[in-house]
Amino acid sequence: MNRIEKLINKKKFIPLNQFINIALYDKKLGYYQNKKIFGRGGDFITSPVISSIFSEMISVWIVSYWIYIKKPKKINILELGPGNGLMIKQIMNSIKKIKTFDGEFNVYLHEKSEKLIKIQKKNLNDFKNIIWVKDINKINHLPTIIIANEFFDAFPIKQFFKEKNNWYEQCIAFKNNNKKKITYYKNKINNITLKKYSKFYNINKSKILEYPINIETYLNSISRIIKKNNGIFLMFDYGYSSVLGKNTIRAIKKHRVVDLLKEYTDCDITFDINFNILKIIFKRNNIQNIGPVSQNFFLQKLGIMERADQIIKKQDALTIKNLILSINKLINPKEMGNTFHALAFSNKNCKFNLGFI
Repeated sequence: MNRIEKLINKKKFIPLNQFINIALYDKKLGYYQNKKIFGRGGDFITSPVISSIFSEMISVWIVSYWIYIKKPKKINILELGPGNGLMIKQIMNSIKKIKTFDGEFNVYLHEKSEKLIKIQKKNLNDFKNIIWVKDINKINHLPTIIIANEFFDAFPIKQFFKEKNNWYEQCIAFKNNNKKKITYYKNKINNITLKKYSKFYNINKSKILEYPINIETYLNSISRIIKKNNGIFLMFDYGYSSVLGKNTIRAIKKHRVVDLLKEYTDCDITFDINFNILKIIFKRNNIQNIGPVSQNFFLQKLGIMERADQIIKKQDALTIKNLILSINKLINPKEMGNTFHALAFSNKNCKFNLGFI
């Protein structure tokens, strides 16, 4: 028996969030601890893997914010969930090439997976100004720019659903007492449990709710950094904004949606973020939000096409073709352009809005 099966055997059922947490992060079983996950040979592909021009646009945004806050001598860049380290590597290389930037920067990386930390350290071996932090509150008090690409969508989530005026928590149990097969199991909850989520959803009109565990802890920490460090937070992810919940949880393997209960030991598990949850928590902390806007809108406003024109002038036909295909993947509304969204969070007196208007 693996760890999930042992827990079900002991407790009869486990909540969905615990199931996801073990399936993704357990040292022996966890997907992020043991599998090849990135790129065309992995299970999913991210924007920085498609083209470094994505990271270049983020670099332009970072330097523009540095200019907005009066060009401090040194800043922090904190990335949440750096994956294989490719995006931050591209960003560091790109910033160094921007002539208007004459400051210095520390880089902090926050990563939960020990395996990915090892990969990051290998890929970033040439850079000396990188510090890995388990607790993001431990960074110094320099002006801080926080970035995250597809970070929150990997959080374990609780899921609740309504049947005949009763609410249940989605759980996992053995199927018909067969200890080799698992299935969904509904555990009835009371109004006290449900009330916690009423600030994010219209409970009366919703039939399903999803809530990422520990997101409030992270957002509170990010809020403190923004306030203390004259900071800003830029994130990209897929999601929606609504007081009505949706069933968005899914398993991804080899770039395809697969059966979660059959493939959970060998697949990514993800969901669509309800951006309202982030907005409400940040607002409570007196942090303002800008967006969401589509990734297409953001990258176009940052000048991705103008940058492509500059690159094309110096390249051969094959490189030009690949660049055009990559940019199309990033901004085409039918590809990642409208699926992914950009949001920024900052102090209430901050007027910096590059990429959002």
